[in-house]
Amino acid sequence: MRLIAVSTTKAAYTKPALSPPDLLAHLASRGLAVPHPLNALHALEYVGYFRLLVYMRPFQMEDPVSGVRRFIAGTTFEDVLALYDFDRELRLLCLDAVERIEVALRAAVASQVSVPAGPHFYLEPTHFDRIDAFVDFYQTARREDRHLTARHYRRRYHTPEHPPVWSMMEASTFGVLSRLFSGLAVGHRKAIALRFGFDEKVLSSWFRSISLVRNLCAHHGRLWNAPMHVDQPLAATRLRSEQTPTDHLYARLVALAALVGMVDPDSDWKRRLIRLLSRYPSVPLAPMGIPAGWDQRPFWR
Repeated sequence: MRLIAVSTTKAAYTKPALSPPDLLAHLASRGLAVPHPLNALHALEYVGYFRLLVYMRPFQMEDPVSGVRRFIAGTTFEDVLALYDFDRELRLLCLDAVERIEVALRAAVASQVSVPAGPHFYLEPTHFDRIDAFVDFYQTARREDRHLTARHYRRRYHTPEHPPVWSMMEASTFGVLSRLFSGLAVGHRKAIALRFGFDEKVLSSWFRSISLVRNLCAHHGRLWNAPMHVDQPLAATRLRSEQTPTDHLYARLVALAALVGMVDPDSDWKRRLIRLLSRYPSVPLAPMGIPAGWDQRPFWR
């Protein structure tokens, strides 16, 4: 057997931990203008340098000789904070949409599948097209044994062993629910899809893609220019012009808006998204895949 030498460029980590004033001085030495140092220090103390660092990258260029990243001339600390604040508001807005969709999905499973198949259908693999989805949800039921709804069920009932599906869904994440939907028998998926107004295959991909957005938002991750190559949503036929390409956030924003429009026709979610973008005109649209003039297109009117 021939051993292959693997080269490495790893080095010892020697960077010291710096105080907010030292960090601010470091940023200023790299060309960042700080017109309001007290506000900047407050942000470094209560938001943190490392979290803000990813919002500094779009305003920096790497010196080809030294490799040091320096700020583009004219960049201020307020520019960084504006991008951070925009991303935070975008995450909160997306979470609002996900919450509405998740609640609607739980209700659709309960009414469209439980009524004809029974409240414990998830314990029978015959109701699934994919055995892994059956196993996944069944194991979720066992893991959530201490959830409030499960404890209530066990105090009063002994058979079946696990609570009805609507109780289990209350203890499930959106990711678990999306996998449950994708693995159900096609007849069940089509019945649920009627509630949302889109093909069940489109919905399967949308729920998976929305789960990624939900996780980024719930864990305070960077959303506005995050890579979106995993679990890309299928473009619905009537939304193909809005959802092509599918590897940017915009395609998922369209899915969120379309689904919220179905589950809550009186929602102003679209207008809130438009207002959010208009309040931050300096935020570049390209990293989100948002086309020029997007808010004038018929879908957003």
